[in-house]
Amino acid sequence: MTSSSMKPRVLLGVNIDHVATLRQARGTRYPDPVQAAILAEEAGADGITIHPREDRQAHPGP
Repeated sequence: MTSSSMKPRVLLGVNIDHVATLRQARGTRYPDPVQAAILAEEAGADGITIHPREDRQAHPGP
């Protein structure tokens, strides 16, 4: 297969903010954003995104 006939590889990015939002909505310590990032990396994610809050605090937990 020549380089001109190869399809570009699709990259997988995981946004951990959604995990933290889910945890906050549930009012629990589950799911854990750190564990989610580790799992995503182990599963082959090409990138992990997190957007820290302006006040540098984590999402409030129970």
